[in-house]
Amino acid sequence: MLQTKCFAIWRWFLKRLLLKPAQGRLYDLGAAVLFFGALAQQVELQKTADLALSELAAQGYQIPSEAEPLKIFPALTAGDFSGQHAGAWRPGAIYLRYPVPLPFDVKVYLRHEIFHEVSYRSCGGKLPLWAEEAAAMRFSGELNHVDVGAWPDDGELQGLKNHIQQGAELNSSDRRLLQRLLVDSDWPSQPCAIAPKLQTLLANNPPSSASSAYLLINLVSGRILESSGDQNQAFPSGSLLKIPYAAALNQALPTAIAEELANSDTDKLLNRKVAVQGDLHHLLLSTIKHNLAVDQPQQSQDWRVYLGERAADGSFPIQANLPELALSLRAALLAKPDYFRGLTQNGFTPSSTLAKQNQADKQGLQQLQALSKTGTVSTAKGQVLVGHLMVAWPAEHPVYLAVFRQAETKGAAILAYAAKYLKTWQQRYPVNWATVRVRLLTPAPRDSWQPIADCPELSSGLAHFTLCGQYRIIANTKNSRSERLVNGVLYQPADQKALILETDLASYVEAVVSAEAEQLTGQAREAMIAVVAWNARHGNHRHIETNALCDTTHCMVFLGQDADKKPLATVKINAELVAWLDELAQRQHLNWLSFANGGDQTWQKQLTIAQIATAFKESQILEIRRERRKDQQIFVHLLYADSEETISCEVFRNTLKLPSCPDAISRLAEQQAWSFQGIGVGHGVGLSLLQAQALAEQGYSAKQILQDAYH
Repeated sequence: MLQTKCFAIWRWFLKRLLLKPAQGRLYDLGAAVLFFGALAQQVELQKTADLALSELAAQGYQIPSEAEPLKIFPALTAGDFSGQHAGAWRPGAIYLRYPVPLPFDVKVYLRHEIFHEVSYRSCGGKLPLWAEEAAAMRFSGELNHVDVGAWPDDGELQGLKNHIQQGAELNSSDRRLLQRLLVDSDWPSQPCAIAPKLQTLLANNPPSSASSAYLLINLVSGRILESSGDQNQAFPSGSLLKIPYAAALNQALPTAIAEELANSDTDKLLNRKVAVQGDLHHLLLSTIKHNLAVDQPQQSQDWRVYLGERAADGSFPIQANLPELALSLRAALLAKPDYFRGLTQNGFTPSSTLAKQNQADKQGLQQLQALSKTGTVSTAKGQVLVGHLMVAWPAEHPVYLAVFRQAETKGAAILAYAAKYLKTWQQRYPVNWATVRVRLLTPAPRDSWQPIADCPELSSGLAHFTLCGQYRIIANTKNSRSERLVNGVLYQPADQKALILETDLASYVEAVVSAEAEQLTGQAREAMIAVVAWNARHGNHRHIETNALCDTTHCMVFLGQDADKKPLATVKINAELVAWLDELAQRQHLNWLSFANGGDQTWQKQLTIAQIATAFKESQILEIRRERRKDQQIFVHLLYADSEETISCEVFRNTLKLPSCPDAISRLAEQQAWSFQGIGVGHGVGLSLLQAQALAEQGYSAKQILQDAYH
């Protein structure tokens, strides 16, 4: 009865007072707004509501009517409505606390929520959330209580823009910042419009540079091989965060984990949270600088953040740029390789996230034997903001990792975009070119190799690796740098007798060329790069027991990078030239391409018979003969009293410390000695670095230089 009486009074009041001269007509609101409960007794609220609707109608907004009224209820503290809120809105209804907390009058809160209702009826969701909130602030009058203050700095603006981009509900800090911006900006009066200044500043669209981007790294060393698009902007990573989460699980059946990851089954993964090793999980995520997640999650929603979902306030606390994300995924894949091998089934089981994608694109993943995982981030309304796709291959021992990102695209749909790159990379980066194993200096006690600063170490079985891929090695071995940096994974067997570095081919070639032939330029340098790359691919017989090359002892000098100098010059390996060397080596029956400084300076050295016998640990050597075979290999025959031994000339000259392999060997009977004569420094066969540079300066191509060296 009281409510009906109030409405009758207000109909008369509006006809007398709400005349709008600009439009020349009255707004008969009737029962357009209905108050319930204790609010029905507040005449001032009815007046505020009707006045607000009349103002909005005059601007051209579609307002509630008697046929489709707006209902306003007293707010309850139970349920989702927090005691910290003064008002809330959903289509057709407002929930208002009365009395309201400071600093605003109840009329301000009511006008604010009424604007949301009218915007919903008039704009149909066209306004971005931030713009509708800004317009509601402007209309409500709450800006009258805001000090102008200084213009926000870049950091403050970026935080607000991140929340806007994520489609998150604005928190109290965001609202205060938006109020400061609105005080200094005009807002258009026409319906569903946005202030141009703020539209430019806070546009709710991902930056154009995020439209498509990718990063390809060598998974073993972390070296970036290719990249495209914005690499610096941080975005939520969606379900790709499930990869480090899974790697942090203490105990799990690998097949079950892989299935849950391929299906992106958040609930099943969340049920495993008691098995998460917190320290390891935090370490795997430490490559991501913008990580505001709860350190010790208690609530279910706190855990969901670590699986790529929103926090309770609607934001995504963990955001990563592509290099940060790639390093986190790399560390996770290396930490628990068994957990992820089953991701080769993504796309080939009915519930997996790639199941509905193009068959040809999925067959490309099969050809690579690739692991794949998708991640999609959407607004609260379900609009896709950004998608990610991770691909690592081959499954048994991944050596390449690619991360793709596209704005407004689901992670699974990115496969169509990624497929062409994966096909190209399969040709450009063959798996057998990906890594090199190097037997490092012996002995190498555990305290001689350590992670660099801000680059923590992890272990998995015999494998040791760091988050950034780099190690510092301290050595006092002759001809080695006292301190050097190497990229890759270190393996040390239990017997501690060998330290093996697995690194990428390009990093290995750069280090060898820097140590052996830093002076070479032009085509001579290209020829040397091809030789080192070929030896790296075919030279694991140098240490058969570890299937590895050597570093400073007797094949190619690998010193890593000097810790005190700038990074090594990047090399570009000529794949066609290396393939041609395959043919040449096969014709010449070579399993190693020798090279040395060379030169044309002659040398001569005499050693007594006793000195030679001592060097070879033999009691008597009767004869020494040199032999050059058809494949250009040089050997030396040592005749003993009861047997004969044949050794390579390289071993012979290293044992006697001769400058190079001798061209002539003669016995000096009267002096009880042997005479050795040669030219240049080094092996005496293969590529002469001095000759290579001279030929390059004469116009020879790299291929011609190699033909001259290994004909």
